[in-house]
Order: sequence, then structure tokens, then C-alpha cells
Amino acid sequence: MAFVTEQHLFSDDDDDSESEDAFLERLGAFVAAVADNAGAVIRDPAMLKWAQAVYEAYGDLDENGEGLTVEQLKAACGDAGPGTFESRIAVFKQLRLIRPPQGRAYHRRLHFDGAGVAALLVFDKLRLGTGVQEILFLLDQTRRDILDGVLGIDDVLARLTTLRRALSISTGELIQLRDRPVEELLHERRNRRGADRMLSEAKALVAVVETQFPELSPTGSKLITQALRYSTAVSDLIDRLLRAVTAERDFSMLLPEQYHSAALRSSADGLAEVFGGIVFDPASALITPDEILATVEKYRPPEPRRRAPRSPELPPEHDPVREARRRRASLRERREAVLRLQLRGNAEIDLTVEIENSSWRDAIRLVADLLAACGDPELGFTLRLSDELRVHITGTVSYVTPIRLIDEKGGYRD
Repeated sequence: MAFVTEQHLFSDDDDDSESEDAFLERLGAFVAAVADNAGAVIRDPAMLKWAQAVYEAYGDLDENGEGLTVEQLKAACGDAGPGTFESRIAVFKQLRLIRPPQGRAYHRRLHFDGAGVAALLVFDKLRLGTGVQEILFLLDQTRRDILDGVLGIDDVLARLTTLRRALSISTGELIQLRDRPVEELLHERRNRRGADRMLSEAKALVAVVETQFPELSPTGSKLITQALRYSTAVSDLIDRLLRAVTAERDFSMLLPEQYHSAALRSSADGLAEVFGGIVFDPASALITPDEILATVEKYRPPEPRRRAPRSPELPPEHDPVREARRRRASLRERREAVLRLQLRGNAEIDLTVEIENSSWRDAIRLVADLLAACGDPELGFTLRLSDELRVHITGTVSYVTPIRLIDEKGGYRD
């Protein structure tokens, strides 16, 4: 992984988007100094779209600075974000983001406060980073102001102290990441853009300070010390991230822009080093689906031939219909004999007790035979089932429905 340098990991091409929750946390910290209470910060980043829509409406429609009416704003903003237009406009009026002209409180046209333009620009920049770019800008701007003669010794001292404190806080944040999960390091790739320039910018500023204000040399040395600590902390973070990438073989931890930067700025040997320990399967011949199908058809074994089964040899006098009728008549005779045996010469008999005294297997067989026989209308027997349920806890057949067998042809007998 030698080609993934600090410049690659924290390059300005890194376009990784951060979660809305993290942006809201930074937004809360940004307005904490002027917030009236802990609930003053919006809970949904989409709410900023209302202020952006109002800002765009004034920029597009109020070229002469005459202001816009509420009706014009509503038509221009539409449904810019969550909530209602009326509720957001009420907040903007209360905080004087939009206000009537000075001394004309009841004027219908409202003006957009210039401070709101700066705030929206700051909020948009706040979404993209944690302050590293602002420190770099202040380092460069301080150096230019000293060369232009704009700053006195007290101003320079205040700037150097501010920069030293800012670097100290940023370094402390990076040190706390040493024992945090790798996922948090991935987020810091984006939040620490320009870290490789921090030390060089600090050195350039201190060189100018020692030339113009030699008495501030100790303060400049303290700034260099903090810049060195920051640079070391960034290097430690990068080393841990690279170790995690190498150990896990998870190249998704690196972004496409980093691969692109490596391909443009690294040598062929450096790029090849990444795959030095990777085992590749040998190349296989490329064949098309049509070739596979043709090969299968060529070497597929033939399907076995099956002869139709021979028809059974039956005597010439055999009649299947007559044979079926004979079997049916024989079955009817057997069933009628079973029913006559159960009736014992009576026209009607209660079979409940007999079923109770049988085993479950015999009871089921008897009931099935009775139902099948009584279903033949030619036999003339009826099976009457009661809706009563008789339960015997100690008997083999623990429950039974009373059943009576009736010979319809023989008539009823008391």
C-alpha cells in the first residue's frame, strides 16, 4: 500500500458525503454561542432549504433593493422544505433575517438582511468540513496582512495565539481517534482536507513574523510546535488506516478518487506492490454459450428406447364388463351377509354397545363396513347416527356416537 500517501487520503478530490446527523452536530456547535436555548438549533437539515429559497428569491427578484412582499416570497419558495411557509417566515421575521425598512415597521415589502447572506455561506461551508480549511485560510491571510502592513504587533500576537489554540484543539481531536473504530477514521479522511499544507503554511507565517516582529519569535515557536503535533497526529491516523486496509484486504476503505490520484502520481512498481501478496487463479479459456450447447449436444448419451408393454393374453371368451359386474355382485352379497349377521334376525339393532366393547381397530373397521354397505341403495339398509356423544373413561373405545342398523325391507320391530 505504499502508493496511498497522506496527500491521497486527505486530498481535495475526496467527495465523500457525511451524515446529516454529523452536520447537525457541527451546526449546533456553530450557533451555540448565540443560541437562546438548547432547542434553538433545527432538528432537520432540510429546514435550511427555506432560508436558501428566500435568499434565492431576493437574489433573483429584488435587483433594485425595493424588497419583496410575503405573497411574492410564497410564490417563489413554494414547498422548499419540511413544515409550512408561514411558520418559517414567522421565524425569519422574529430573528430579522427578513425585515421591513428602517423606521417603517408596517411596510408591506420586506428586505433580506445582508448578515443572512454570510450566514448561509458559512452554513454551506460548515457542511463540508470541521475547520481545517479555515485555519489554513487564517494562516495565509495573516501572512499576507503582515506583508501588506495591515496588522500591528498586538494584532499579530492575537492572530498567532488564535491559530495556536485552534491547532491544539484539532490535534487533541485526532489524538482521541487513536482508540476509536476504523469507521471514524474513514470520516476523518474528509474532515482533514489540507492537513499536508498545515505545517508548511505555519512555517511560512512564522518566517514572516520573525522578520517583521522579532519580539514575537517565542510565540511563533509555540505555533510551530502545535503545527508539528498536528502533522504527527495526522500521520498516525493515516498509518492506522493503512494497516487496517492491509489487514482486512478491504480496498473499499479507500475512495475511487484516491485510486485515481495513485494512478496519476505513482510509479508502475508502486502500483504493482499492492498486488504483490495476492494469489490469482490461472486464466481459463473463454467459450461462448453457443459452443457449450453444441458440445453438450455432441456428447450427450442417447436416450434409451422403451418398448410399450405387451397386453395381457386373455382367453377369447373373457368379457371385462361381465367380470366387473360379477365382482360387484359378489361384493354386494358379502356386504349383505355381514349386515344380516349384525341384525341377528331383527329388522333393527343398536350396535353402540358392540362398538364400545371392541378394540379401536375393530370398531373402525366395523363402522367403515357399515357405512359402505348402507351406501348401496340396492341392499336397502340404513345406518342411523345420533348427535349424542357417549364417553367411557375406562373403556377401550373412550367415546362413541350411538349407531342403529335398520333393514328397510324387513320393516321395524319393537
